[in-house]
Amino acid sequence: MTGIKASSLRPSTLQKRPLSVLCIDYVGGFCRHGDNCKKSHDICAVVEVDSRPEAPVLDSQPNLLSLDPRLPRSDGRSFDDDGPGNLSSAGARHQNDHVNIHHISILPTTDEILCRRLPFVPKKGRQHKHHLPDSQARHLDMNFRQLRYEHTESIIDICYHASQRLVTSTKPPQLSDYEVRSETPQGRRYSLFQDVEIVELDFQERNGIVVRLSFSCPPSLRGRHLHTSGHFEKGMLAAIIGIDEAYTCLSTTILEVVLCQSTDAMKVRTGNELRGQSLPLLLHLKSNLKAASVLLSFADRQDGEAVRRLLYNMQGLLSERFVLVEFPGALLAGFSFCLRKLQELSGNKTEIAFSSLIAPSAANSSPTLTPPRYATAKDFTYNCDVLRRANELEKYPPLILKPESMRTNEIYQKEFLSLLAQNTTLDDGQATALCENLCRGLAFTQGPPGTGKTFLGVALAKVIIASRRCSDPKPILAVCTTNHALDSFLGDLHSAGVTKLARLGRGSKEGWTQQYQISELVHSMKVTQIERSELKYARLQLEGLNREGIGWCEALNQDYTSWPAIRGHLKINYKTAFESFVGLESIDEAKLSDIRLARKAGGFAFEYWCQGGDIKDVDQLLERFETMLGSNDSLSGMEDTDEGSRERVLATITRNAKRVGSSGHENDVWTLALKERKELSKKWKEEVNPWTIIDQAAEIHRRHQSAVAKKKDINQKIDARCLLKQDVIGLTTTACAMNWSLIERLDVETVICEEAGEVIEAQTLCTLFPTIEHAIFIGDPQQLRPQVNEQSLSLETTNGKGYRLDESLFERMMFPSTPGILPLATSRLNLQRRMQPEIADLMRATLYPFLQDHESTHNHPPVAGMVESLWWLDHQKPEDRPDPRSPMSKSYSNSFELDMTIALVQYLVNTNEYDFNDIAILTPYNGQLAAFTQKLSGTCSVWLSEKDRENLIDEGLLTEDEAKFGKKADVGMSSMLRLATIDNFQGEEAKVVILSTKSPKLEGCFRHDAQDIRKTFTLLEIRKSSNKFLPVRCLVVHNSLVGIAARKNVMRHHFTTGWRVRSVATEFTNLAGINALDPVARIVANAYMSCHWLNFHVAMCTSQLVQKTKRTKSSSATLPLILYFWSVAIIKNDSALPKTYQPFVKRSVRDLSSVAIFVLEVVCIAKKLRAMRLVWKSVERSKSAVIVVLQFVTVAAALLANALARNFASMVAA
Repeated sequence: MTGIKASSLRPSTLQKRPLSVLCIDYVGGFCRHGDNCKKSHDICAVVEVDSRPEAPVLDSQPNLLSLDPRLPRSDGRSFDDDGPGNLSSAGARHQNDHVNIHHISILPTTDEILCRRLPFVPKKGRQHKHHLPDSQARHLDMNFRQLRYEHTESIIDICYHASQRLVTSTKPPQLSDYEVRSETPQGRRYSLFQDVEIVELDFQERNGIVVRLSFSCPPSLRGRHLHTSGHFEKGMLAAIIGIDEAYTCLSTTILEVVLCQSTDAMKVRTGNELRGQSLPLLLHLKSNLKAASVLLSFADRQDGEAVRRLLYNMQGLLSERFVLVEFPGALLAGFSFCLRKLQELSGNKTEIAFSSLIAPSAANSSPTLTPPRYATAKDFTYNCDVLRRANELEKYPPLILKPESMRTNEIYQKEFLSLLAQNTTLDDGQATALCENLCRGLAFTQGPPGTGKTFLGVALAKVIIASRRCSDPKPILAVCTTNHALDSFLGDLHSAGVTKLARLGRGSKEGWTQQYQISELVHSMKVTQIERSELKYARLQLEGLNREGIGWCEALNQDYTSWPAIRGHLKINYKTAFESFVGLESIDEAKLSDIRLARKAGGFAFEYWCQGGDIKDVDQLLERFETMLGSNDSLSGMEDTDEGSRERVLATITRNAKRVGSSGHENDVWTLALKERKELSKKWKEEVNPWTIIDQAAEIHRRHQSAVAKKKDINQKIDARCLLKQDVIGLTTTACAMNWSLIERLDVETVICEEAGEVIEAQTLCTLFPTIEHAIFIGDPQQLRPQVNEQSLSLETTNGKGYRLDESLFERMMFPSTPGILPLATSRLNLQRRMQPEIADLMRATLYPFLQDHESTHNHPPVAGMVESLWWLDHQKPEDRPDPRSPMSKSYSNSFELDMTIALVQYLVNTNEYDFNDIAILTPYNGQLAAFTQKLSGTCSVWLSEKDRENLIDEGLLTEDEAKFGKKADVGMSSMLRLATIDNFQGEEAKVVILSTKSPKLEGCFRHDAQDIRKTFTLLEIRKSSNKFLPVRCLVVHNSLVGIAARKNVMRHHFTTGWRVRSVATEFTNLAGINALDPVARIVANAYMSCHWLNFHVAMCTSQLVQKTKRTKSSSATLPLILYFWSVAIIKNDSALPKTYQPFVKRSVRDLSSVAIFVLEVVCIAKKLRAMRLVWKSVERSKSAVIVVLQFVTVAAALLANALARNFASMVAA
């Protein structure tokens, strides 16, 4: 099986004709003249209507399928920087490797899937190689290619592996049982379904042609299990991969799930469990085989070749063997709209807002921020009175902010900030940030957890709304990355008195937002006469094409001649027969409602003739008309505008039937017997080219999609008029790209983006409409970054540092890594009201030294049953070692920590202060989450988020039955214990949070994961929950954190007592500081923290040894033992120690090595940078830190020079 390449489809048989020679109304979908129209109604390829530009054909060699595993390269490279397409020195990689991103197909092509060369993905930053000069076009190109790779690489990898399985498997008669879950060599999981057949076509008002595929359903998914398994959820991507009979050509068609039908539904539909099989085979396989089906639409509905390919196979013109691939978690809407918009921006040269700052054409050493354009108008001021307390509006002079004075007059600035803080609920940091955001066109505000970022966003929205021009007020865009965050922000706006809201998108789970959905707002708005007329005609066009499409699908589904398939053939070659049929459907052209009604039952005369109907039996003829009219009556949902239409149409058909029946023509087809009619019908069908029938059906599908776009455009005109009446329009980043053309009509001037640090830059670009004058981004780039699936694009990896897809626009502007680009001025919130000071100490020591505590944080109630609100627990139990062949081998878990956490939950619940729903258990690892789920499900009701549930099932860590309880609908939330991974708990809340990170492997004291630190502080962002924060282990992979004494029957481990949170916080900070990029920052951070760290470990070892000597009644030997252990650690003489003491020795070796490295850094780097004064100032903050370091180094040196260790060795051994 060699030489398998991407299959190529034969050209369409339809002739390409210009629109000028055709009936424009018929091409659009509705011609009131019908078949009596004087212009051409030929179904041909229309040149002008095809809006998608044809991509150039690339000169590339066809890629061939290899049976070798598709693995990463040994040199670690994932991308090529040799340029795209023909710019590459080796030529184009595949037929989708275009230079211009406007020509690139968003979904991968078959030739692209088969290509084994590295793709061209440019690095971020003007210092890296790129085929375009520094400009917006280059920035769009880079973001498009990176984001497309992020979402299509998994599709390519899965399709390649599925293709290998397809070509290496032999075709059984039908599979009785098989495993649907598969995994690529790179570890990507997917589902593969066998024995796939195209059984039926359907035509839908939005999707056009959809295909129903049947497949062999294994026993574990039969019946209701298929619906509860998570397979084939609506909107998810799937692919049908086919190989021809000669095993030379491969095809891939990517589809979108519309509806899944179980084996029960298929049984009712076909009358038996198997399809199209002989009776002996049915009897043999009836007991162990069933079939299920899935209804799929085309992911790219403009891809005519994909439509024709599947239709050719259904009709037997092509013969390919198929498998069905399901991509877990791949949602087309999640990336296609953003990529499409980037293509359009690149193609039409539209300039995004602030492009000179975001994508400068040259190095800008001093980026300047100017006020919003509307704020530069003469005498413009911001009305800040809306921020006053309600009872103070009339007591004090108005709060009027003058942007120009605020920027140039320091005295005015100080006075206004003081006045703002005194007369509003804003603190000093929020007041400063408010003024800075109002005076900057492109504004960024960093807010650590609990500092009031959303509160600031609401305040900004209220001030801008109150300050808009009365003559032409524009709505504000409120953009969030998730529906949950958007609902929360809109809820705060609504509570603050902003009631003129509109919400775009259907992802809200809050009932109160329903009244603010755009559909509800438009429904309550009066539509103008012009809008009503345009919308009516658009519906008529769509209805006409719907009717055409249904007719074509019925013709292809059933083995008989249909009217759409032979209408054109009869009109040209059998004009008399054609007139005999269409003559019955002739309607008075003066009545549009009559024409519309008759078109619904188009072809009824031919259907009546095929069934042997008599033209003189008018009653039977009218009954057939009523039957077809009823089956098509719900095509568009429009009601008849004229109540007399039906009666008039029936009367007209009666007159036409009498006229045709009395014609007495010798070639009258109505005089033929039923047998003769069937023979003639068969003859007509055989005369029609079967390829042409399918090509015409595909053309109807294309025209239908054009009509859908036209109707959407008219609806958007109405929606835009409604939205202009609102103050705030809320939508997600995905909805922003999806509704770009709608928002563009509004000429919006202001956008406020919440949680901007978690938004991929490509999505942020889709919020910067050309008319935007004021863009406000609020978030924290030092918390969670945007999530990416491809680690080769992540700046957290060595290979991905140059690409940095998970670097938000906020982070890039605040911490630029491109040479010659300086940071943009950023506002900062500094007063937190959420966390207890002990928890805030963690943040101050690592990322936010400027953070202050509000006085209210000192009054938070303590955790019931616990001495402190923040506790650290250390244990030496290693992680579990699962079977390498099991799914658990790819994740981490720790049984000891599992039991400890469950016992702690039971202890907290037994205090009668907390219920299960007050507690949340979090972990960074899916393996630990699965272990918690399995063990706790028998004790209490467990809630898993949908995303966590899907991940556990996809990775094989849980079965569908084990995870079926993980839904809120199963039981009331008041009795459910919440389990989640750290990433998927964002935005949730709990009174007590228990964090389990499992015991890591001992790989060194200073091993550190920067992303875990970000996740830690994202937990602190959880609303209302972090005032009681209870981690079981620290997030940093470090195995020397001491625990606090607790009930021995629960903890089952010896802990050192007397150490408070601050000691642990300083050690945690040291880990963050030692990984700082800046040498000065690393020295300053480490000098202070390492001294505490050293003191901490010496005291810990001392305490452990004291406990051991007490048990042997040798307390007098404590000091010699300490000296002994440290000396042995230095000389690495493990053989002199009993086995029980060797763990302390190994730890000491690591500790001393780290201290040596630290001292070397302090001496060398600090001396070189002349930063000793800063280092010394930081060191002085520690209690006797310098003395501790000197004492320790002195003792270590002394012990190396004498033989005391050997004298103590005999005593310890005894």
